[in-house]
Amino acid sequence: MITVAVGHFASDFSALGPSMLYPILAVRLDMSYGMIGLAALAWALTTSVIQPLFGFIGDRVGRRWLASLSPAWIAVWVAVAAFAPSYPLLVVYLVVAAVGVAAFHPQGAAIANEAQGRNTGTNVALFFLGGHAAFAVAPLILGGVLEVGGTDWMPVVLAPVLVVSAFMAWSLRNFQAPQRPSASVAVGRRAFGGVSAALVGLLLVAVVRGWAYAALVTFVPVFVSPDRPDPVLAGVVLSSYLIGHAVGAFAGGVTTDRFGVRRILGVSSLVMIPAMLAFGLLPFGPWHIPLGAVMGAFLGAGFTPTVVMVQRLLPGHMGAASGVVLGLSFGAGAVGNYVTGIIGDAAGLNVAFAGMALAQVVVLAVLPWMPRRGQVETSPASA
Repeated sequence: MITVAVGHFASDFSALGPSMLYPILAVRLDMSYGMIGLAALAWALTTSVIQPLFGFIGDRVGRRWLASLSPAWIAVWVAVAAFAPSYPLLVVYLVVAAVGVAAFHPQGAAIANEAQGRNTGTNVALFFLGGHAAFAVAPLILGGVLEVGGTDWMPVVLAPVLVVSAFMAWSLRNFQAPQRPSASVAVGRRAFGGVSAALVGLLLVAVVRGWAYAALVTFVPVFVSPDRPDPVLAGVVLSSYLIGHAVGAFAGGVTTDRFGVRRILGVSSLVMIPAMLAFGLLPFGPWHIPLGAVMGAFLGAGFTPTVVMVQRLLPGHMGAASGVVLGLSFGAGAVGNYVTGIIGDAAGLNVAFAGMALAQVVVLAVLPWMPRRGQVETSPASA
């Protein structure tokens, strides 16, 4: 658990590099909002399309090396991207780096669920806490480094990730995944269709929330300083959002067994939607720091429970299940980044953020499809 959480921290610390580089590279390479969104699309689309494949490979051949080497791969190619001499090469470097993101996340999420412990919700929450903690502190660290030393210091600040990869390879040398039974859902009369409907509903949640999460990570740094890049201000506001997301995702995972996915998704949406609308529509000011934290917390609250529930519905294919839900979430972020950039160019980022907030109503619409607390049961695996 500690190993994959530390690996998740290192992986996501590197993966936030492009978002912090966009304001600087936008000036250097003369990038519009749409071009930033397209670059983010290439990054996230790469991770989403091949993430289920890497999850399937991990189920078949083991997870150790895929999980261990991926953080170093991401760090190296993000550092290279900081020196991209042209927009096309920037996109190429981001795509290559994104392969490491796709390889790591299904393995780490599966190892977290397969680790010893009674409460898989808490186990997976701890894994995601590592990544969310990285996203919370990376804007502050990278913002300060970029302010002082510019892009020349990116290889230096990402170098410790190579040590983490070596530690993971050593620490996971004896890990073996346990055998898991198959699952069924005890469906009440008011449920909408059992396992299939529950999976469809959960994947729709991953899509709309993945879009919001990724677009905010990409465009908040530009939103707070549209005229002149201000890495420190961008880092503070983005950090407030990501710290809130980290706390929310951990709390959602720990409490999912007590309250159930339906209740957590419903309550979090009812708070998150107005918070996101206020963040996008109010004139920028100091209130955006606490607003970002509230928005991130309630967006994150449904993240871990969604992943855990999909894993429980497909326990015999833990890596593939993790890859599908995370891949769809990343893919929605990929397309959503591009759409957000286009809307931002046409009508302003405040309108784009408001549109993302209203899209979250989809989560409330699919709540009847979700299994209630205690409805997911296991049955003996078939031969």
